[in-house]
Amino acid sequence: MNNWIKLTVCSLVLWWSATLLHAHASAAEDVHSVATEMHETWDKPNIPLILPVIVIHQGMAIADWIQGDKGGRALLKYHSAHQHWHTLLCGGAELTSSRHLEAAGMSAADAQALAALLQSQEQGLAEDQRQRIDSFKGLVKFSKGKPVSSTVHDQHGEMHGH
Repeated sequence: MNNWIKLTVCSLVLWWSATLLHAHASAAEDVHSVATEMHETWDKPNIPLILPVIVIHQGMAIADWIQGDKGGRALLKYHSAHQHWHTLLCGGAELTSSRHLEAAGMSAADAQALAALLQSQEQGLAEDQRQRIDSFKGLVKFSKGKPVSSTVHDQHGEMHGH
């Protein structure tokens, strides 16, 4: 019986370790996918996009971006049917508020969790990075990868050089 218990405990430890390792690899893959989507969408040859913080919770992500002397945050959603992340909103300080995340379709609990993750990860940012990321004014809503609001998009386009 004693060997059976040891074998069971070892099996559980190995299973738990493999589960955690798989979850970590999946999270790393998600961060990489978000970064790839952002770079493919916004990179410019002469001004690369810098992504100092990317946080993900329940199929939603916030990516802090800096491009030259501009910056902001992008809220992205993962569509499992297409296995693709797409941008829902671009903004500045507004995207640190769970209220705006809820308005984008997240539950209150998930919005608070994502906002808390963002706040935690942004603690490591330098002050000049924070200022550039917060400098984005307003919110730009996207539908199928295209901006919905043209007046706010003009400002967004200027920020990204479009």
